[in-house]
Amino acid sequence: MDSLVAHVLAWVATTVLGALAGFLVSLLRRQFGREKALAKGMSVLLRGRLVDIHRRYVVEGKPCTVDVKEEADEVYAAYHGLGGNGTGTHLHDEIMEAHISRKRQ
Repeated sequence: MDSLVAHVLAWVATTVLGALAGFLVSLLRRQFGREKALAKGMSVLLRGRLVDIHRRYVVEGKPCTVDVKEEADEVYAAYHGLGGNGTGTHLHDEIMEAHISRKRQ
């Protein structure tokens, strides 16, 4: 009788632990997918900001303030940290070469 109880308890423990492990794996996969999507979305937004700054101060040739260049540096650092590609580097480099305005905007 004791052997039967031990087998049943072992089966219950194994089943509960297996279900718990499956739930945790599912939760981690979902969380990883969410974080990956958030990082991709943030990367797209940061790249868009670099494109906007580039368009205004490089393509249109408007004088660029030091504040804007500092913002471009911060945006690029975050973009690069998320795995941004060489396009962002090219935009950043051209922004840094843009004519500097003494006025603050």
